[in-house]
Amino acid sequence: MSFCDVAIVMLAHNGEEFTRHALDSILSAKTQPWEMFLVDNASDDGTPDLIREYAPRLEKAGIAFHTWRNSENKGCSLARNEAWEKVSSRYTVLMDNDASVCTANWLEEFIRCFDRQPQLGIVGAKMIYPYQPHPIQCAGVGISRLGRISFRGRGAARHDPRYQSYWPTWALISACWMMRTDLRDDVGFLDEHFHPVQYEDLDLCVRARLAGYEVAYTPSVEMYHFEGITTASFGSEEYKVNIARNSLKFRERYHQLFKTFTDELPADEFRWLARGDLGLRNELDLSMQ
Repeated sequence: MSFCDVAIVMLAHNGEEFTRHALDSILSAKTQPWEMFLVDNASDDGTPDLIREYAPRLEKAGIAFHTWRNSENKGCSLARNEAWEKVSSRYTVLMDNDASVCTANWLEEFIRCFDRQPQLGIVGAKMIYPYQPHPIQCAGVGISRLGRISFRGRGAARHDPRYQSYWPTWALISACWMMRTDLRDDVGFLDEHFHPVQYEDLDLCVRARLAGYEVAYTPSVEMYHFEGITTASFGSEEYKVNIARNSLKFRERYHQLFKTFTDELPADEFRWLARGDLGLRNELDLSMQ
């Protein structure tokens, strides 16, 4: 077991069974963070009891564990910012509570990316589904000249060679990424203009790029992601409305920038595949590799 100069920031608004998977995976990994911030964002299920159960286990593992409960759901940006502001480690991992570690030495692999790329500001994992045969959910984010968003590689085979290389990009999803903690000083925090959730992570990536940092995807870290659990509390209709609203904010903010993009992904990368199109079997497999 080794420790890395890393803090994990995780929000939990319900979804206790998924949070359990996430915490078990962190404790089972070969590398551990120095710090963890687990924020109960006004859960109304068994999440508070779960946190009380895991707090001594995390502390026994040598992790400086910090937790608090918000009296109301503050949304993603504000709740994450309040934790990120308290981080003292060199690197900060944002991790959804419905994500689980797949690559046992994940933190070391992330840090190696920063060691190789001095200008790297944010690096994202290969997000794969936790159900067999583990197709890709997201291998970095593509943005078209019109501001359309692509979850690159969605539905492709886990080891598809097209997504097995380090890939500099303009955006990533924050279901799991590692960033330099000092981005908060050079670039700023997640923008609460995108309250309660969606596009705040893409916006931070674009601001990091404009500030001179590199943003990239790495296949060397794989993470399982159940997808949609973190945002399910908002309700399907409200969630759709919020996506549309924040998509418009994002496009309005950067439409002049997007017009300059010349290396668009193939058109089929922008086709959204529903879960029924992904070939998932009802075989949950969270094994660590």
